[in-house]
Amino acid sequence: MVYTISSPNLAELGCWGVNLMHWFGRLAELIEDWVYLIRRDGWRSALPEVGWAIVTLPCRHIEFIVLARSLLEPLPNLQFGIALEIRKFGLADLNLARQINRPSEARAFARRLDRGHVGFLALHEGQPAGYAWACAEIDPTLERVNLKLDPGDVFCTDAYTASAYRGRGVQAALTLARLRLFRDLGHCRALVTIEVRNHPSLAVWRKVGAQAIGRMTFFRIGPWRRVRYTVEGIE
Repeated sequence: MVYTISSPNLAELGCWGVNLMHWFGRLAELIEDWVYLIRRDGWRSALPEVGWAIVTLPCRHIEFIVLARSLLEPLPNLQFGIALEIRKFGLADLNLARQINRPSEARAFARRLDRGHVGFLALHEGQPAGYAWACAEIDPTLERVNLKLDPGDVFCTDAYTASAYRGRGVQAALTLARLRLFRDLGHCRALVTIEVRNHPSLAVWRKVGAQAIGRMTFFRIGPWRRVRYTVEGIE
């Protein structure tokens, strides 16, 4: 079955003012992140990322692929490029997360923990190499999507690898950790949305046996946004 879901527009919800406040709040977060990147990496290194964020701030259009992986089938045993310690994320790890990603992400981690989301942290020789999150119930204020989950589904969400460790199996290890945990908790399917140009992440999920089941289109003009899904097999 293929069908399309559209998020309600702001006129229908009557919440333009609320969304405008959220947009300005997000803008404040972005400015804080830009200052952090410039201080950490210097103007020259941070400029491409900051410049791209500024250019896309008024309007943005992103295409995602929706992938699914059955948790009822055996998971692969993969070899990774470096020795990794994978552990569940806790409040004590917030400072470690701040070492590899921006302030807005560290604040999001605290909100995820408050909502019962499960995160994993990857460390190499005691240094944070990456993280990944998953949840059984989607919070649109955190994920900015409202994908419908069936009973037994788990949504694999925010994931990040520090630049020094990319291409060394960090996300593959974190993905398997999430899949194993939720399989053992009795879930039967994992879902994830990945931007179509994010080839490394797509390769990781295909390596663990995930299959594309649909697409998601995100379109934003200022505070107004619309998300459209075309998904097979989610009823």
